[in-house]
Amino acid sequence: MPIHQKRISLCTSMVIYALLFIIIALSYKKMLNVDKWIQSYLYDSLGTFGDFVFIVITYIGSVYVLFPVIGIFICVFLFQRRYRTVLLLVFNFIGVRLLNQLLKSIFERPRPELEHLVQVNSDSFPSGHSMQSIALFGFLAYLLHLKLKGSGKPSRLVWVWAAFLIGLIGLSRVYLGVHFPMDVIGGFLAGYAWLLFNVFLYTYVPKKESLN
Repeated sequence: MPIHQKRISLCTSMVIYALLFIIIALSYKKMLNVDKWIQSYLYDSLGTFGDFVFIVITYIGSVYVLFPVIGIFICVFLFQRRYRTVLLLVFNFIGVRLLNQLLKSIFERPRPELEHLVQVNSDSFPSGHSMQSIALFGFLAYLLHLKLKGSGKPSRLVWVWAAFLIGLIGLSRVYLGVHFPMDVIGGFLAGYAWLLFNVFLYTYVPKKESLN
């Protein structure tokens, strides 16, 4: 696909996902009963072992794991002199966190009235873990996809594992009682729109620095 067509496609998709997020945000109250029903079914349904597993999974989507992951990739890209990729990676993570804080301050949705199995200290909608996991892990998966594609190796499994991990992180937030399903879906939509914006910016990285 020619680069200008790719950029148009990315911008179009970004707008679509942003509009879907707005629709979810505006229909939040209408879906609250369904949200509560789904959550009551999932919440703490696997007992102590399930609690442990999902706490570990939700921890993977936290800054305590994401910061070291970003640090490792920054070191690798700096060693390879891919300075624009480093800047975009930092921009991706800081930007999605600021965007999430902005959206939370706009909607000010309360957390579920359940015992939270992990500590939380902000509003509910959209889910920060969902937003930052799809934005960051999605971007890293995209970069790895480019690297494998450039070397002629299959990259489909990269997307499968990334989607699996991101989905589990979102599910963990509902299971642990800190988010409604719509919080997670809204987080995925907003985070994916942000991911597409970052991929769009990456198309301007010079060929000598790109992973293509």
